[in-house]
Amino acid sequence: MKSLRRGFTLIELLVVIAIIAILIALLLPAVQQAREAARRTQCRNNLKQLGLALHNYHDVYNMFPKGAYWPSTGSGWHGHSWVVSILPYVDQTPLFNTWNMNVTYDNGANATARNSKIAAFVCPSDRPYGGAQPGNNYAGCTGSAWNNWGGMTATSVGSVSNGIITQGREMNFRDITDGSSNVVILGELLKGDNNQNGTSDSDIVRNPTNPTFANNDFPTAAELATEGAVLNGLSTTAEGSLSACGSDWTSPYPHQTLFNTAATPNWKFRSAAYGGGFGLCADRSSIAPARSRHTGGAHVAMGDGTVRFISENIDTLLWQRAGARADGNPLGDF
Repeated sequence: MKSLRRGFTLIELLVVIAIIAILIALLLPAVQQAREAARRTQCRNNLKQLGLALHNYHDVYNMFPKGAYWPSTGSGWHGHSWVVSILPYVDQTPLFNTWNMNVTYDNGANATARNSKIAAFVCPSDRPYGGAQPGNNYAGCTGSAWNNWGGMTATSVGSVSNGIITQGREMNFRDITDGSSNVVILGELLKGDNNQNGTSDSDIVRNPTNPTFANNDFPTAAELATEGAVLNGLSTTAEGSLSACGSDWTSPYPHQTLFNTAATPNWKFRSAAYGGGFGLCADRSSIAPARSRHTGGAHVAMGDGTVRFISENIDTLLWQRAGARADGNPLGDF
């Protein structure tokens, strides 16, 4: 007797392939969501650790660090960031010991620290920085004002913004009269792509003309939308668009280690710096919103160390008041 061998027909094979493809299509979003949930958890943990480091710093010095510290030699606006100051409190004491406080952050003597990638400073949901530097996704909140970075010199404290991490002087808990649980101290920002051709959501644009707001500490949503339309229409050439945001955790500039709550998280318009020409880092007054690659908003750490996820649809004035340490409007739950 002849044995009969039965194989798959072409139609059966195609049906099996189609079923497998459907199963993969159903499972892939779930896998991606699980991965993003893990990344968001890691991001929250990073902010929690940085918030605790700031508290430990405060325990030692009875103050939070400033946004910028000036070297004893060299250009004043090349000081180092608040992040350098908290290195011993994020298990980076050996790296902190290599830092030379007497020279600028971009001096070769500080190259070892400056070029070190530290996992706690990087959100796993964001893309890597497009250049050689290690990148940074977390920034101190300078408050709600767009013009909080004016007057910066080596011999003057310049302006004192209404947030916790200011240029002019160190703040402590008694300065946060709205209550530390009501005021943002840290938030997320995006790393740039280091590509000056075209624009991306992580770019900043230079506007030589300062905005005109009725209240510089609390610009209205309508005023911000008008300014945002101007920013979106600016040229991307000749320093019109800068793509080195979030590249350097040692530099004390907005879009590098500082942000403000002038505009809501993931603002739909381009981030901005104001004034004359500058290099890839903008040591200027800025609209520097919190930004992240998390869907719907960004994480922030409050002054009491708690971490919250803030919707990008939050009311503008409510968000601005969350950045101001002593405006007389404690927020409570939001």
